[in-house]
Amino acid sequence: MNVKAQLSVLVFAAALAAGAATSISNVVVNQRWPWSEKVDVDFILSGDASDVEVSATWDGHDEPFLLGALSDCAPGQHRVTWDPAQSAYAGKTLTGFAVSVTNAVIVKTYAVIDLLKGGCTYRSAPPEGGWTDEYKSTKMVFRRIPAGTYTLGEPRETFAYLNHWGVDEAATTMNRRTVVFTNDFYVGIFKYTEAQHVCLMGTSGAGSFEPVHVSYNDLRGAQTGVDWPTTGYKVAEGSIVAKLRAKAGDGIVVDLCEEEQWEAAARAGKATFWPNGGTVDESMEVLDGYLDAIAIWSHATALLDQSPVGLKNDNGWGLYDVVGLDGEWVLDKAAGNYSPTYGLPDFSVNPTGISEGSNRILRSANGNGKSIAIYDLLPCRRQIMPPGNADYSTRFCIHLSPLGPLTFEDL
Repeated sequence: MNVKAQLSVLVFAAALAAGAATSISNVVVNQRWPWSEKVDVDFILSGDASDVEVSATWDGHDEPFLLGALSDCAPGQHRVTWDPAQSAYAGKTLTGFAVSVTNAVIVKTYAVIDLLKGGCTYRSAPPEGGWTDEYKSTKMVFRRIPAGTYTLGEPRETFAYLNHWGVDEAATTMNRRTVVFTNDFYVGIFKYTEAQHVCLMGTSGAGSFEPVHVSYNDLRGAQTGVDWPTTGYKVAEGSIVAKLRAKAGDGIVVDLCEEEQWEAAARAGKATFWPNGGTVDESMEVLDGYLDAIAIWSHATALLDQSPVGLKNDNGWGLYDVVGLDGEWVLDKAAGNYSPTYGLPDFSVNPTGISEGSNRILRSANGNGKSIAIYDLLPCRRQIMPPGNADYSTRFCIHLSPLGPLTFEDL
């Protein structure tokens, strides 16, 4: 992108907040020319702490383009730097530039971690053109999931309708239940990709947009003293989660999802077969149609897990591939070996799972290159694997408040 010699026509507009308690002044915009195309926007925030958005317009682009955003800025001098080479307008010459700075509150629907430069920024909506390849490689996007009461699991009628051999067992271990989360949390919109893994861990190779296969031990560490839920969010130095936290920045607790968080996000607030619909009153052909819209799956397709993320529709809350592709590691422990041997409670608040057992839970599809039955794709699907198994993927979670068991009386 060439914005050289255009800054002389910049128009600086400092917009005040709705309230009188905050204001923005001394807005200065400079391009790092000739050694760099980056643009620095400096300003002073006075009054109360505030979120800040910096946007620009130019000839041929009337809608404001978000150059950058800062959250919870303290009063004082601040800078937002925009790198045109990393934008959708790389390689273009922009004229008639106008920049505006506002401390209007950002709706923090999406959190974005930069896996190259580090840092976490927030967006109220997806960028123009959607979540491009950079958000599957050098960046990682999370969708905010609201606190509230969620209906999870499936009733016995679901398993009877699917004619699953283990109707009674399934109805016990994947029972319809109510879960309450008292705080919001963020969940990754994509499964963790090979390209993101290469970028985060500094390994060789370009990496693909397919889900990366990793073990639970690689994700959080297998050393003594790292044992959810006993040691909480503690992870081993050098683990994938530890490196992701370092990129996100201080105070941002990235980890795996607790399994009930995973299902609440996957279902997108729905109690149907799939996040986009489906009930026992509809034919199997109709159910397959719902599934085809959001999942890569087949009754007989080999190497099912070897497909890029994000090819199908999202689940209604902006999350992709919550069913299909690969099973996903979650935080929770499992009693027994290879099959769930305990039911989830009918009611729980901010659950953390059990503290016994040496294996871990996988949620949803367990493709791993094998044929998949429709039963295996239900969002309630739970499977158990040793934590050293490296045949599965995951998606990450940003925990805004520590999980911990509460009772109804605590609400």
